[in-house]
Order: sequence, then structure tokens, then C-alpha cells
Amino acid sequence: MSSEVILDKFGEFLVSNLRDSAIDFFDKLLIGYWKPSALQKIQKDLKEFSSEQRETIRKSFVAGIDTAIHDFLFALEENYETTKDIEISVDGTNIVTLSEGLHSELLNDEGWFLKFSRYIIEF
Repeated sequence: MSSEVILDKFGEFLVSNLRDSAIDFFDKLLIGYWKPSALQKIQKDLKEFSSEQRETIRKSFVAGIDTAIHDFLFALEENYETTKDIEISVDGTNIVTLSEGLHSELLNDEGWFLKFSRYIIEF
């Protein structure tokens, strides 16, 4: 399997199960979808904002998720260069060894967010 295929397999998994999942959760908060009592207050509070304010809050939330994913990937790279005690393998290959900058796989014109996410957010 090629390096690109392995990286894309990980990228699709990461985007689907972390980024898109978090955005789905937040979008459901915005419409008051969730039933648990622990989420009722935040759903009520979000409904008090105007639609423009809710969109700004949503963009801020997505920017936070995207930054966290970026920083996580960068930390994996740094760990590989130092202690090498944490790694993520796909089909037996450490993904850090397949990219010159794992965190840069997210955002370029052919990056994981554009390739695999259901959400394209313009900031």
C-alpha cells in the first residue's frame, strides 16, 4: 500500500470520527436536538443568540476543533523526533514516517479537510 493511501486512510478516519463528529454534535446543540438534562441549559442559551451570532459561535467552535487536530498531529511529530514513546500506526506503519509534516496534510488544496469532511467552513 502506498504512503498516500495509508495517510489518506488515517486522514479520513480522523476527519470523520473527530472533526465531523464534533461539528455534528455542535449543530445538534444549535437546534436543541439533545435530550440529556446536562445539555438543556447550553441549548437554551444558544437559542438566545441571533442567527449571525450562532454562526460566529459555530465558526469559532470549528476553528477550535481544527486547531486541536492540527496541534495533535504536530505533537505526534514532535514526539517521534524526541521520545518516540507514542505512535499511531495504520496497517503496521507509523503515520509520522510517511509525511514531511503530518499537520500539513490537513489544510492544503488536497488536504484531508477538503477531501474527507462533510463541512467546508470559511472563516
